[in-house]
Amino acid sequence: MMNKAKSSMVESPLPWWLFGTAGLVATTLTVGAAARLTRTGASMLYWKPRFMHSPKTESEWHDEFDVYRDFCARSQRTPMTLEDFKRNYKWESAHRRLGQLTALSFVGPLTYFAMKGKIPIPAQAPLMLIAGLGATQMYLGRGMVEKNVTRGGKGSSDESSTFEGANFFLPIHSALSLANFSLLVWTGLGIISPVSRAITVRGLMTPGVLQEMGAVRNHFLALTGLAASTIFAGALVAEIDGGREFQTFPKMGDHWIPQGLFDQQPWLRNFRDNVALVQLDHRLLAVATLAAYTTVYLKARKPRIWTNLPEDAKHAMTLALAATGGQVLMGATMLVKEVPTPLAMVHQSGAALVLGSSLWVLHALRFARPAGLMGAAVATAAAKVA
Repeated sequence: MMNKAKSSMVESPLPWWLFGTAGLVATTLTVGAAARLTRTGASMLYWKPRFMHSPKTESEWHDEFDVYRDFCARSQRTPMTLEDFKRNYKWESAHRRLGQLTALSFVGPLTYFAMKGKIPIPAQAPLMLIAGLGATQMYLGRGMVEKNVTRGGKGSSDESSTFEGANFFLPIHSALSLANFSLLVWTGLGIISPVSRAITVRGLMTPGVLQEMGAVRNHFLALTGLAASTIFAGALVAEIDGGREFQTFPKMGDHWIPQGLFDQQPWLRNFRDNVALVQLDHRLLAVATLAAYTTVYLKARKPRIWTNLPEDAKHAMTLALAATGGQVLMGATMLVKEVPTPLAMVHQSGAALVLGSSLWVLHALRFARPAGLMGAAVATAAAKVA
């Protein structure tokens, strides 16, 4: 099965395009994490959809810095000099350029392949959904920028114009990126390993083995949801700069469960704004995710299951477990090291690896899901006849 998948990669440029775009999405997320951690996500206060945009002269830098200070200086952990601003500005600039490059890398080939009629029928709907989510994400990003500008007006010195990080926008922005990443990976896997191949593999399995593998796949489906929840919880921690507090592990300071978890009112606000509760949620989810991945992996290692698994499923499961363990280790190290930006960027890219490898497992075990296989096969056949 692995050899056939490699052959599909060689024969068609579509998987290279989809996986390459997914890599660009993950890279954009990683650079976006640096912008968030350095609190420079508001350093470019205007939405100028040009591929290259940065001040060129010293006068332009001073003008940009003056506007930035009017709106956002009070949101910084420490006062920022012009040189600090120049250094940090690169993160937001790189994030936007990567976002524009990602959009071009997706839309350009999509248009070409669509005009040539080279997009398989099962991939058409996911690709349209990706385009829609991407447009929504761009609109949300623009809204975040406009929110920074309109709070007090350009040049305002009103204290009420302090930048507040766009509240819940950043986690949603990240969630949309991960949704697009997931769709790109899943669609690419569907091209290199179509439903017909999964039906063939299913025919080689005994009912007892299929039942056990179906259980493993269902477990991994739940694990993927748990991993996604953990990633979203991590985005909430980054949103409120929660990694700057409780920088010990496994305890949070001197306590296993910190005090003041529900100090804010209304109490639901604590799940978004209370550092103690938000960080505790992320820790508990991370540890639970690692424990669950380990348990399911050990279940899959039973000789009756493991010897009958396709090689790509074995590789995917091993990668998913290793990536999850690495994420927990990096998260703990990040806390005790006071959240260094390079390690935080690796942690962000590791989240995409966990999610991508989990999707790989689900796709490799698709043969254990008969209803979905038959539905996909019937839909594809009907579309071809039409």
